[in-house]
Amino acid sequence: MDPNDVRERLTFAERRLSELLALNGGDLPGADPSYRQQLVQEFFFHLVGATEVLAQLVNEVRGLELDSEAASIRTAVQQLPSSDPIRSRLSFLHTTVRNRPLPPNPYTDEGYIFRILNYRHQVAHRKRNPFLFRVGSSPPASFILDPRDPVASRSPSTRSVQDEMQHMLQLVRDKCEDVISSL
Repeated sequence: MDPNDVRERLTFAERRLSELLALNGGDLPGADPSYRQQLVQEFFFHLVGATEVLAQLVNEVRGLELDSEAASIRTAVQQLPSSDPIRSRLSFLHTTVRNRPLPPNPYTDEGYIFRILNYRHQVAHRKRNPFLFRVGSSPPASFILDPRDPVASRSPSTRSVQDEMQHMLQLVRDKCEDVISSL
C-alpha cells in the first residue's frame, strides 16, 4: 500500500464526476436517470473508498497491526496514540451518520464529510436518488441535503450539484494529502 493507491481512488471519483457532468451535454435533469444514478453511486463509492485506503496505509505505515478486514478510519484512529499528530487529521474523515441528524450547517467541512458518508450509504446501499431538479430555477440540479428525510420534508441544497461534488472531491483530496504528508 502506498500514497498513490489513495490518489488513484480519488482519480476514479474525479473521472465519475467528469462523466456525470458531461451527461446529456451538461443537462443533468434531462440525462438518463439510470446512468446518472450509476455515476453518482460510483463517485461516492470511490470518494469514501479513498479514505478507507488511506486507513489501510496508516495501518501499515504506523504499524497498527490491524487486520486488513478490520482497518477503517474509525479503527485506525482508535489504535493511534493520542499523541500522534495524524490522529485528529484522520478522524476528521469519519463521522457516524446512522441515527444522527444532518449537522446544523451542512456547508461546513464537517457538514460535507457527514453528507459524503450519508450519500454513499443512501445512494449506494439504499438506492435513493439524491437529486432535486427544478424547472426554471437556479440551480436547476442540486442535492437533497439529507436523502433519509421523508419526501415531504426534503430540503434541497442551495448550491449546484456540480459545485458541491467538486467541493467534496477537493475537500477529501486535501484532507487525504494532509494525512499522507504527515506519515
